[in-house]
Amino acid sequence: MLVHGGVLEDTAWRLSEFRSMNDGVGSLRPDTPVSVQIRFGADGTATMQLDCNRGSAQWRLKPSADPSNGQIELSQVAATLAACGGHNLGGKFAKDAPMVRGYMIQDGRLSLSLLADAGIYIFDPIPPTASVEDGGPRVWEVAGASSGLKLRKAASASADVIGRFADGDRLDNLGCEAVGEQLWCYVQRFGGGPVGYVAAGYLTPAIAPDGTMPAGLDDSALRAGRGDFDATGKIPCGDHWCDFGVARAGGGFATVVITRANGYPRALFFRMGIATGADTAEAEGYREFTVTREDDNHLISVGPERYRIPDAVIYGG
Repeated sequence: MLVHGGVLEDTAWRLSEFRSMNDGVGSLRPDTPVSVQIRFGADGTATMQLDCNRGSAQWRLKPSADPSNGQIELSQVAATLAACGGHNLGGKFAKDAPMVRGYMIQDGRLSLSLLADAGIYIFDPIPPTASVEDGGPRVWEVAGASSGLKLRKAASASADVIGRFADGDRLDNLGCEAVGEQLWCYVQRFGGGPVGYVAAGYLTPAIAPDGTMPAGLDDSALRAGRGDFDATGKIPCGDHWCDFGVARAGGGFATVVITRANGYPRALFFRMGIATGADTAEAEGYREFTVTREDDNHLISVGPERYRIPDAVIYGG
């Protein structure tokens, strides 16, 4: 029996892309990250932003044994009829909504699949107030800020501007908060820099190279420190091979611990599939950390040490 409620109740999403099973169509993306949105109300009504139009429909679902996926139905969409420019994926979604039959929430994203394998609509969560500690996205991506996104000293449009980000920039999620009707997120540029607040409406969860949305705490270093590895094996290190163990936290977040020829460990840290550093000790003196790419491998130097880390070590598979 299909009912409204469950895992989708009182959640809101915005369309990332439509993936057609027809190779001639391929993937379609909305003009901006906020062009097409859907909110599942507790009363069984789904309200929608459809490019320049607004719409609503009735929704109900039947979860499987795993509530993150199951059956879902949307009624015909009642929508305003303004002529929207651009791709107008909102109009397409409104037309396709009655054909939606399945849902899945995986890696923080919502997929709505159509009858007869006609395609899949993939949605990202609208920026939540959740911090990383409470399961929020680890990394944001700036989107829809054509003139730049201002980094402010406080969560206020009148606060001092201390930086600016461009579309596509990635930011570490340090937590979000509602101030009146405005949602602000406390952020830092991915890789380091000043911290401050940005308007959440210009943020979308960053997607890792493996297609997942990293969310929640990165526990890879903690697990690696106690030897709780997802995989072990050998990798090239200089002119010989070294044993390694890797603890993964999803989305390209991983800690690789290598047993060097002298028997001492060396930890290498990865975020979003990018090698970001090593655990050098003060007693070792300064050791330059450099990374280059060769095919699907990270070529990493830590002073005189040389390591070749395949992507498969970081992502699995």
